[in-house]
Amino acid sequence: MDSASLAAISAFMRPDAARAEGDALRDGIEAALDAVGCARLQAIFQPESGTLALRGHVPEPAAAAPVRDALRARLGGSIPIDDRLLVLPRPQCDMLDAVARVGLPQSAEQFTDPRIIGQEAHVREYRYAEGERLVLDLEAPDYPSYVYVDYFDAAGRVIHLQPNETVPLERLAPEAQVSVGAPRPGRPSLDIRIAPPFGQEFAVAFASSRPLFDAPRPMVEPALPYLEALRASISAARADDPDYRGEWVYFFVTTGPG
Repeated sequence: MDSASLAAISAFMRPDAARAEGDALRDGIEAALDAVGCARLQAIFQPESGTLALRGHVPEPAAAAPVRDALRARLGGSIPIDDRLLVLPRPQCDMLDAVARVGLPQSAEQFTDPRIIGQEAHVREYRYAEGERLVLDLEAPDYPSYVYVDYFDAAGRVIHLQPNETVPLERLAPEAQVSVGAPRPGRPSLDIRIAPPFGQEFAVAFASSRPLFDAPRPMVEPALPYLEALRASISAARADDPDYRGEWVYFFVTTGPG
């Protein structure tokens, strides 16, 4: 194993050893991940296989190659890169950046696990064919919460999957399992079927320890004004309640013909 690869492994697995050198290497990797605009990239060192997993998405396929080259230059020749980057084009990736600015944290895992560098990416990828029912599986956070699930399409609109005029807002128990869009005996649910136009889109689940709106939003509305209203609601919740908690995750959704 070459010296560069040994130093990289030490930076991931022994961050307290040779801190200056390790910090420089980690900073260099983070800079390479941040160099791509309208992207969310994360590098995860996997000691069981000795590889660096590259996860997340870029706005176009050509944006991935410079990132891989920059990482290989820093990792040496003995650490393979497991590249599973997806493509989330504009304007969807710009909309995701707007979601990230509403004022809720996404995840702190990368700050506590030395094997992870970069932004938190999507928690799951879904692929749907025309006519299939849209169902998103998620887990509530580790505190009682109200969960808002939104689908952002390529036309700049947001579709409120939960809550809406059909599906009421619910207070979920900690770590409750939820299947948004799935049939629920005796309870209302939405039956949304995949239809053209196809492509790459995303859905977001916002968890909040208190309700964020007094009444359901319109089923479909322009996304940017909604995000501004959401940001204002979160800001008011923080001002009213010092113990307020909230967070968000997102899902990558690819649709296509059957």
